[in-house]
Amino acid sequence: MKKIETTLADLRKDLAAFYKPELHHFMVMNAVETGEKMEVQWFFADYAHPCETTCFYAMIGREEEVPSIKDIVLSAWVAEAELVDLMNINVENTAKGFVLEPDFESGPLLKNK
Repeated sequence: MKKIETTLADLRKDLAAFYKPELHHFMVMNAVETGEKMEVQWFFADYAHPCETTCFYAMIGREEEVPSIKDIVLSAWVAEAELVDLMNINVENTAKGFVLEPDFESGPLLKNK
């Protein structure tokens, strides 16, 4: 797996330069608690053999807003909405209430609430 560090400021530029819908499958977004910060990850798999996986990641503060990539990767809206509900991550233009009811206790998968 290739792991590529990015920043929130460069995320959209980096993903737009990398992502080719005919070559890459967007698999999932993930978030990992690392103490005071979180590592947000975007996973892609190549369609062609050997189907290499590429992970872009950015370290964020808990209050930072993650830029949406759904205009670059159309299916990303699902993963973005899941992270808003389950990990209480602030994603640009993404409201709570996709996976859980909007008034549900936020971030049920967070370890350090």
